[in-house]
Amino acid sequence: MKAILITGASGLVGSELSKDLLKKGYEVRGLSRNPERLEGGIKGFYWDPESGEMDHSALKGISSLVHLAGENIAEGRWTEKRKREIIESRTRSCDVLASALSQLAAEGEALPESLILASAIGYYGSRGDELLDEESSPGDGFLAETTLAWEQAGQFPQSVRQVRLRIGVVLSRQGGALNEMERPLKLFAGAVPGSGKQYLSWIHHSDLVSIILFSIENSSVKGIYNAVSPDPRTMDSFMRALGREVGRPVYLPNVPGFVLKMMLGEMSEMVLGGARISSARMEKAGFRFQHGNLENALSDLYQR
Repeated sequence: MKAILITGASGLVGSELSKDLLKKGYEVRGLSRNPERLEGGIKGFYWDPESGEMDHSALKGISSLVHLAGENIAEGRWTEKRKREIIESRTRSCDVLASALSQLAAEGEALPESLILASAIGYYGSRGDELLDEESSPGDGFLAETTLAWEQAGQFPQSVRQVRLRIGVVLSRQGGALNEMERPLKLFAGAVPGSGKQYLSWIHHSDLVSIILFSIENSSVKGIYNAVSPDPRTMDSFMRALGREVGRPVYLPNVPGFVLKMMLGEMSEMVLGGARISSARMEKAGFRFQHGNLENALSDLYQR
């Protein structure tokens, strides 16, 4: 039985991934500051990226390491202190894992076959309606700065197959952006932020989990891939589709950008910016989306 080690195993994506891996017969291990709290058949191991501590025995005998952990960028106003915490939570965790893998190799232990690393489409910054792929240059702004530092962190052993997933906005009823976007609609206060022309590149949570599984099990998958649906939408189109699904129309005038900047400060970049991201490379690798169309994805989420 192959063993998979996951950071962020109790998170929105990690918990669903763990369940699917267990169903497929994998042994699932999780790294956590509170390993005793991991449930559902996950074997917990201690780590604290901030202090650099880690139980290295978690790495022994694993076939893949999936790194999903990182501070929530939408939690708390982006003060200079908070921005440092967001970046360092990503870079330090990569450094700790890379160091542990190097030590494992130095001890003569077998390294995992693959390393699946989370990243984000924030890498591209705000780019209008330009269609962007994995070869596109990084953008500007805090999200791009964070993602670039994240991808450059950690000197991982080159002998291990690495897959870097630039993840779009994850749609789930269990948390994340969708609940925040749905709330004003249900209160009959639905409005589109900014011009509405900014693109939202999204992915259904089940498709994201499937992409991670696909990346683990297919040795030909290597390098950087955009983990987004093939149906990016403008914010106006997205909000109207969501309004139809929850039975609440978008009828108020758009919220002006300057108002959002006053309310959210630099964090307004998250809703006023956007990028139209291509999923072509992942599809060319052989992956097939189950919920690639927005209306189909929303219907699936709300029928559940």
